[in-house]
Amino acid sequence: MKSTLFSIVFLGLAHSLGMLAAANAFAQPETEYSELFDSLQTSLYTVEVVDRISNNKNAQGSGFVVEAGGVLATNYHVVSEFVLDPERYSLRYRDAGGQTGPLVVLEVDVLHDLALVRFADGSPPDTIVPFDLAESEPRMGETVLALGNPYDIGISIVPGTFNGLLENQYRKNIHFTGALNPGMSGGPAVTTSGEVVGVNVAGAGNSVSFLVPASNLRDLLARAPETPSSLEEMRTRVVKRIIDHQGEMIDDLLAGDWTLEAFGPLMIPREITPWLSCSGSGREADPETPWVESHSNCTLNDRIYLSRTLDTGPVELIFGWYESDSLNEFQFARMFGQTTFMPFNRTGEDDVTEFECREDWVEFENLSPVDFKASFCLRAYLDYPGLYDVLYVARALMPNGEGLHVHYTLAGVGREKAMEFHGHLLGALSWK
Repeated sequence: MKSTLFSIVFLGLAHSLGMLAAANAFAQPETEYSELFDSLQTSLYTVEVVDRISNNKNAQGSGFVVEAGGVLATNYHVVSEFVLDPERYSLRYRDAGGQTGPLVVLEVDVLHDLALVRFADGSPPDTIVPFDLAESEPRMGETVLALGNPYDIGISIVPGTFNGLLENQYRKNIHFTGALNPGMSGGPAVTTSGEVVGVNVAGAGNSVSFLVPASNLRDLLARAPETPSSLEEMRTRVVKRIIDHQGEMIDDLLAGDWTLEAFGPLMIPREITPWLSCSGSGREADPETPWVESHSNCTLNDRIYLSRTLDTGPVELIFGWYESDSLNEFQFARMFGQTTFMPFNRTGEDDVTEFECREDWVEFENLSPVDFKASFCLRAYLDYPGLYDVLYVARALMPNGEGLHVHYTLAGVGREKAMEFHGHLLGALSWK
């Protein structure tokens, strides 16, 4: 499928959900799973987004029946182009026999990349039985079977292993050791007894893949309306859920362990929570770059897919310290001022406004008497009113050839929670 999604950069693997990568060849269903596969495949479908002008597929994924009456579960990124532009695209299913028909969207959950769709032309045959959702997770190491239509070659079954929830995510997906490939997004991952434990969502190659837990799908089913909503109503709910989610995430972050550690002349926080991953880097002076520099970088790279060009959700926190005993004051200031900062999430030119920045000299009471030149920048989401990206940087040139910067970015937050984080972070810093 062609739609993209940044959701696994925290592993250093910037792959798209629409282009699930894997180097493994397709495995044929093992004999021991053949009977199970035969019993499930009639409730499995290919979900297609179709360009209305050319009548050609634009994106493709998988789906499976979860409720009587023809309600299917799939990924949001599979159907997103239709949700965002229903005048340009249509949505349809295709069964194992090649029969097709239109679909309508009942509800979406962009936080967990899920969607519920329904047959638009009546219920499926009575012989099609909805999948059962597992009430509990398998044990570590148990066999899990992922089903879907990889590369549009036909509904297939891929054995793998359940490896628990990812602890370095705020929204925790399941680590599945099995090869998910393009077209399998939105298909079910089941136990050997056929109960759904997760929904296929991403592959990172080398049989490292990820599933959305079935509990998130159960929650979506519980709140889904019986009839489709308008696009405007659905988007309003999306904004509220993202703002609430990001607000809860910031609250959890502020309630974390803010024990400070030494960094150059500063005392700073590092791994405040298990899902905020921190790393450090540094370099010694040499003739071509006669200064020492050190960086502390903490990130939550847990991205929320909104469209092919837009994601939101990540947090980045960077501290930098520079020192030189050979550059004069002018040379050091010029070098230090060349450090640039970029937003941490992916956007297109039609997705957000330009950053509006307020720049000023500030003195923080806890970092007195050093003055910092600070820039606070804000940009709004054009199609999701109430969501903002925040980019902040404060720089200070100090005596004895030292420089410091404090930087953070927040993506997809409300103004109030952004200011809470801002005040807490800057108030927590101190000198050694």
